[in-house]
Amino acid sequence: MNDSTPSEPTFEEGEPASFVEKTKNWYGKHRTTIRAVGGAVGGMAVAAAVVVARQAMEQNAAEDTEDTDDAEDIGSAADSEEEDERRKTSVRHSVSGYTRRLADGREIPVSGYERGGSSEDDGPDEAAA
Repeated sequence: MNDSTPSEPTFEEGEPASFVEKTKNWYGKHRTTIRAVGGAVGGMAVAAAVVVARQAMEQNAAEDTEDTDDAEDIGSAADSEEEDERRKTSVRHSVSGYTRRLADGREIPVSGYERGGSSEDDGPDEAAA
């Protein structure tokens, strides 16, 4: 078992080489393989990032389209004949009190009130009241 090349690199004094020396020697032997693997892994990481970015952009575009469609649906419902007829009726009615939440989070009480009808429909007795 007298090999001319020892299995572990040694210093001139016969001591085993340090981890750093072993790593340098190993990298020197496998440099092309390490670079090829690093390039492949890096390429896959870039490809994955591109795919994730595209999906996020498509999802945002789809959500924007849904928001636009909802706004159009609301607008088209307001333009329908049923909606127009319902809004044109001027039947006087009472609205009971409720609590309203403001944009800043506060809640304020709203007292009941009368709604509907027009001042032309009011007779002389109702207008004075």
